[in-house]
Amino acid sequence: MMILRTGIRSWLMLSALLLFTTDALGAVVYIKGQKEPVAGFVESADDMSIRLRIVTPEGEELNRQILRSEIDLLLQPVSPSRLSQLSPDNPKAYREYAEELVEKQTDPEAVETAKRLFMIAAHLDPQNEGRSALLGMTPLMNDSQGVKQLRAMAYLIDPSHDASLLEGKQQEVTTGAALDEAVRQEVTKVLHLLRRGERADARQQLNREEIRSAMRQGTSKITLDECLALAQGNCPGCEQGKIPTYMLQKLVAAELELSTSQVASEVRPQWGFFLDSTFQKPLPVLSLAKAIGFDPRQCVYRNGAWVEPTK
Repeated sequence: MMILRTGIRSWLMLSALLLFTTDALGAVVYIKGQKEPVAGFVESADDMSIRLRIVTPEGEELNRQILRSEIDLLLQPVSPSRLSQLSPDNPKAYREYAEELVEKQTDPEAVETAKRLFMIAAHLDPQNEGRSALLGMTPLMNDSQGVKQLRAMAYLIDPSHDASLLEGKQQEVTTGAALDEAVRQEVTKVLHLLRRGERADARQQLNREEIRSAMRQGTSKITLDECLALAQGNCPGCEQGKIPTYMLQKLVAAELELSTSQVASEVRPQWGFFLDSTFQKPLPVLSLAKAIGFDPRQCVYRNGAWVEPTK
């Protein structure tokens, strides 16, 4: 790890030289007077300032220029020299360095490099390193679907095909328990918002833990995860603000369950929904190369870039 303190000109000059001779490196910048650091990729640097490319949680990229005089501490967890020492002849070394970088998750470059190193290790030696590398990468994924894909690939690569790798969290079984009247009305309001397509307002309500807890208990006709997927527009058939028939049925049944003591039969999607072209999407392909957008064949780090080894 490179630690550069302001006020030491020689260290600053060394930092600038390193930054200009490699691809954009990740950095964590501690600014004077601020408790939280700023993390991003160093796009340019000189002895007066550095320019960071910052990726927001929404995936947007922002540029921020920080004066050297404002910096209290600059951390760069990824070592280019360490990367250049890795060799395809030793796949284990890729995984071991990746495991070190996992502990530095505040730095985006450390996260991206760890993903790449895990994937390279799995590619170079799937029998011995595949399972450990793929499972080691799961804490770095941003969504549950990515974790499921990694666990599925680990199952396929694992010589013993351990079925426990495919086991996810057991879903809670809703019971439709009676709710307090005020809470019941709030849950019903959320269902109304979803049915009317007012997703932004529904998301705001679903962020409240008391509403989430009430939805788990108060209705057996629609799950909390289904409501969240509809509010976020990422459930099957929910694209472009549409409410698919099967989801509308669940919403109406849940409203009925909350408004009366009548126990409706289980709601099932109509066959017409499954025959609709909006539902018939290709299944994702499990591939090491496609898992995180890196080509694991490019496993040699030279002159600031990942390349395929020369034969």
